[in-house]
Amino acid sequence: MTLKKFRYHYRYRIEYWGVALFTRIVPLIPLSVLRAIADGLGWIVFHLDRKSQRVALANLAAAFGNRYNERERRRIARRATQIFGRSFLELFWTPRLNPENVGNYLRFEDEELFAEVLASKRTSPVIGVTIHFANFEWASAYYGFRGYQGAILTQRFKNDRLTPIFLQLRSLSGQAAVTQEQSVLRFFKALKRGRPVGILVDLTMKMADPGVILTVFGLKIRTTLMHAALRQRTGAPIMPFACLPRQNGKYVIRAARPMQFPANATVQEIAQKCWEFFEPIIREHPEQWLWSYKHWRYRPAENGERYPFYANYSDAFEAELHSREIGLHCKTKL
Repeated sequence: MTLKKFRYHYRYRIEYWGVALFTRIVPLIPLSVLRAIADGLGWIVFHLDRKSQRVALANLAAAFGNRYNERERRRIARRATQIFGRSFLELFWTPRLNPENVGNYLRFEDEELFAEVLASKRTSPVIGVTIHFANFEWASAYYGFRGYQGAILTQRFKNDRLTPIFLQLRSLSGQAAVTQEQSVLRFFKALKRGRPVGILVDLTMKMADPGVILTVFGLKIRTTLMHAALRQRTGAPIMPFACLPRQNGKYVIRAARPMQFPANATVQEIAQKCWEFFEPIIREHPEQWLWSYKHWRYRPAENGERYPFYANYSDAFEAELHSREIGLHCKTKL
């Protein structure tokens, strides 16, 4: 074993022990205390992790331009780090939730809409899509606790010892958490069997992976096309939803009415329409989104100066963007 592998071996083992200990300790902590801990740790992480801090500030500048000054951008980025930490710790608190008490912590903004979706589960299961916004973890769990159970997509960790822990936590509500391996096929089968599926749609994709280019805050972003592809193959409606915080410490889930699309709608059109649900919510509550993530990994040849410092030029990205624009132009002419 090389020295590098030796270090990773023991680092991963320590990470596993730490996270396993979290699963036992966190549910014992009162929620108000846990949130205070998350805010404190988030404040520390924001100031110590200069690399992520720089990414977050660059993202905010690219997305909002001069809307916020430097001090305001730092406040939003710091608060976003704290909220993501809160979501992370609250995931470990999920064992305290159950169908009887979950309504004390979350609720649907439009209960009638959820009742309609629940009633049509077998005949018209939805493709639920959301983003890393507020407590997106509990939003997914809430659907499960309310009886709308299906399959949700989760990433496999580099330290694969951690993956089963998070799969278990995300399955406590009755949702079936699955990793990326053959996920498209598994989700296709789930929808055909009358089971809904859930996907996070704000993670960027490398050029080697299937993806779709969208316009996000006026900038080009390459993200997953999985939800759009599933819509094309199954005809299932797509239901965007977001978890919003309330001043009383509770959350409310805002959902769009399940979206239907023409048979000839492209994956770009489908995915872009879904994103149009999320962007106004982020603009209203910018501190709730994960700004420390590299959302804009690629920049186009034209007007690339507005993009964050980490965005790179790519011939493959440029070719895909050019192909997309030609396709949209031809469709408009037709």
